Amino acid sequence: MILLVVLFAPALSSVLKSIAFRNRAAGKAEMMRAKSNKPDVAVSKGCRAGKRGRRG
Repeated sequence: MILLVVLFAPALSSVLKSIAFRNRAAGKAEMMRAKSNKPDVAVSKGCRAGKRGRRG
């Protein structure tokens, strides 16, 4: 059992670092979007969500 833990520790560490990096990047992107204070493209063009789209 200890051998398996020692064997998979480096791989698990790498995965955890990757997840942490993605979380930090997502947080930075969200902060940048909030600081820009511009409306979303879809909202400014008047697009609406739904299956029917423009045809009604």
